[in-house]
Amino acid sequence: PLFPGHHIDSLIATGGMGAVYRAVQLSLDRTVALKILPREFGADAAFRSSFEAEAKAMARLNHPNLIGVYDFGEAAGMLYILMEFVPGKSLFHSAYGKAIEPNEAARIVAEVCHGLAHAHEANILHRDIKPGNILLDTHARPKIGDFGLARPADHKVQEGEQIFGTPHYTAPEVINSPASVDCRADIFSVGVLLHELLTGRLPADDHRPASAISHCDPRFDAIIRRATDPFPSHRYSSAAEIANDLHTIATSVGPKVLHTASPRSSRQPGRHRVIPGIRSKKSSAGSGLIIILIVVTIAALTFKYFADQKAALQTRTEDTSSPPPASSPAESPAARDPLPVPPPAPNPTPIPDRTISEATDSPPNPNPESHPIPEPTPIPGAAPAPEFDVTGFLVRARSIMRSRAAPVIQARDQKLKQNLETFEKSLDRAARSISIKASRQSFDAALGEFIKDCEQSGNRIPTDMPAELLASPSVKDLHADSLEEQETLENTMIRQLSQLSATYILGIEKQIERLKSGYEPVAIKLLEEEIEFVRDDEEYFVSLMLTDESAGDDP
Repeated sequence: PLFPGHHIDSLIATGGMGAVYRAVQLSLDRTVALKILPREFGADAAFRSSFEAEAKAMARLNHPNLIGVYDFGEAAGMLYILMEFVPGKSLFHSAYGKAIEPNEAARIVAEVCHGLAHAHEANILHRDIKPGNILLDTHARPKIGDFGLARPADHKVQEGEQIFGTPHYTAPEVINSPASVDCRADIFSVGVLLHELLTGRLPADDHRPASAISHCDPRFDAIIRRATDPFPSHRYSSAAEIANDLHTIATSVGPKVLHTASPRSSRQPGRHRVIPGIRSKKSSAGSGLIIILIVVTIAALTFKYFADQKAALQTRTEDTSSPPPASSPAESPAARDPLPVPPPAPNPTPIPDRTISEATDSPPNPNPESHPIPEPTPIPGAAPAPEFDVTGFLVRARSIMRSRAAPVIQARDQKLKQNLETFEKSLDRAARSISIKASRQSFDAALGEFIKDCEQSGNRIPTDMPAELLASPSVKDLHADSLEEQETLENTMIRQLSQLSATYILGIEKQIERLKSGYEPVAIKLLEEEIEFVRDDEEYFVSLMLTDESAGDDP
């Protein structure tokens, strides 16, 4: 009933940011996607502005790799956006946890870069590129959607936007310096996306180069390394540059490109791979015999090589295990050992949340006395002191939310002032009914002192009235009416502030996800406790919004 111009077919997906439905726009008889957000987000003035920015930003873009936007608005307090319907799955559902064929990964990421380049040319940043925000149509063509964090590049970042984004895909400056964010933040996310498609893993989960994990072309490593450099100035300057480098690799490897939304294997059913040099089973017997002779010769040479190496190794062991003869004082160690042992490699830096494979471990240290054993890594459950500044994060997060709560509190304060002014005027009119001059003077003096006390208390009217003001019989009724209006204003403010708690919790949950990539159990526990406090006690969050920690108030 809220969308009379549309027929709702089915629910596509739901999440923390709302729900998406498949619908038919009756006036144009076309299938569309209808995205609806929960009411609590519509009540957040800052989020409403963010949502409108998403719709307007996407409406200005027109590219085959971007999802089109048709309309947006509000229905029954819920924000909605009407978008192009893309049949198929998201890249997340198609390739999560899978290493897909390198040429196909290059094609998908290159097309994503083309769409991003178009958005960047229009001065629009996405800031949340990830597989879940990329849809694959029936031709496996990627389309970028969900510009929920999109902003014009010259838009001043609002306080609080930096607590959003997706962990592991978000560029460091989005968190640390949001005012400096530009198109290179999207390029960082593209680098993470390319690594994930090539390996089936996020860089945060496996720090090795993509080629070491999936044996892809090492040139991919250079692209990923440059795109995900911690310093924006060291990254690609445009998404088009990444697309060009990916096209170069794909062209040099060959024209083979898969067209499937779920690339589990590079070999299609019903088709056979042709090995160069072997044309068919009808090859002559002579050709087959030559191939067999070549294979046997290579095997024999290989066997002889390893046999010689084994004999040399045994000789070295015998020479180094016994002292040199006394009659050969001039013989140098190099002469006794023609194959010098390389110096021991330094101990690798411990990488959190990852088991280092035997292939990447350093060789055993032959001189343990000169190279002390490093300190062991913390034992899980030992509750070390958190490296992450939980207190600092919460102070900043609360400050962010207070900036969003400020319009609500200011509106309440303004209405409290108006309520007090109305009450003062009503009392002044009531004083006219006092006939005795001395009593009137006493009433006016008491009224002036009373109003002054109210103003110093934030324009709040106390529950008890001075006896001098009760000389007029109508004062009690006026006082009761003003107290009722004051209570209504306070309850309205509390309800509106409580709706902002969902945004506060979402920001903390995002930070918890980031901390899970490292060993921070204490910090995670403290942040989870903060979420429990907010959910269990409505007054707790309201008190946070009304507390100025920068002024030294105790939260």
